[in-house]
Amino acid sequence: MSKNTLVPVAAVSPNSDAPDTPIALAPVFTPPAPDELITSEATRNTYKIGSLIGEGNFGYVFECTDTWENELAVKILKPKGSYEQIRDSAVLEYQKLRHLRHPNITYVYDAFEYRHTFYIVFEKCWQSINQFAQGEKFNGQTWLRTMARHLLQAVHFVHCNDFVHQDIHGGNVFVQIAKDEMKPDEMLFTFMLGDLGIAKLAADMDAQNTVLADWMRAPEAIEPAEFGLMDRRMDMYHCGLLFLQVVIGAPLQFSRDDVLSGKPRELALSLDTPYRFALEKSLRRHVDYRTASALEFWRDLNTNT
Repeated sequence: MSKNTLVPVAAVSPNSDAPDTPIALAPVFTPPAPDELITSEATRNTYKIGSLIGEGNFGYVFECTDTWENELAVKILKPKGSYEQIRDSAVLEYQKLRHLRHPNITYVYDAFEYRHTFYIVFEKCWQSINQFAQGEKFNGQTWLRTMARHLLQAVHFVHCNDFVHQDIHGGNVFVQIAKDEMKPDEMLFTFMLGDLGIAKLAADMDAQNTVLADWMRAPEAIEPAEFGLMDRRMDMYHCGLLFLQVVIGAPLQFSRDDVLSGKPRELALSLDTPYRFALEKSLRRHVDYRTASALEFWRDLNTNT
């Protein structure tokens, strides 16, 4: 990760007996201004910052364009933790994105530090699944198979590299539209997995050191002694939740008690859909009885279609 020009981190203490002796100050998080131009030292590419388009637990996402007139997105990490902790998180996320390159994982272009603030530049996707599913013409039964084929390929690739994403939901899965510049009316839809910020090696997963929103906690992340150890099958649970939301056509968030009592699986079993078996299997509370892999999930989705 490159460093751009940084603001000074030394100043004179007003109470010092030696006023000419500088003291270190903590680095100050400085978000970008609208239309600000920022150049990365590593790539020499200049980015023009646009409007805020998203916000997650760990970062803000802005539109941006680069020197080549590409429409991109830039994630700016929130100042949660010490400067060193945020820097290490940014470096680790960038390294994971560089390592896990796949056609259905959002592409990372650049990463750098500017004014003690950490930037990661991605391809810009058209919409998140949460936004896409709100469209008037959206039909989850129609879109689910294509969406699942794209997303499960990305998840399979992540697992083949011994990582677990841990954070698959409608805000982190995106719709990308490829346009032909010579034929602008023709579009190709692709579904992309994004945000590897809290992805971990499977061997490092632990309920005590995994940061998850309450509504994202799989049963084993709440009571591992009852439901089993945390591993890549947690991604299958999260994919099941997402696909269930797509079929129903409405956002879903379950409480801790709902998760522990198996309400997501019960809801899947109540649906009149050819995907019911695949969904309920992925949402089983006990990991040993749950869908074991992305390939198995894909086979199950095709069992009754």
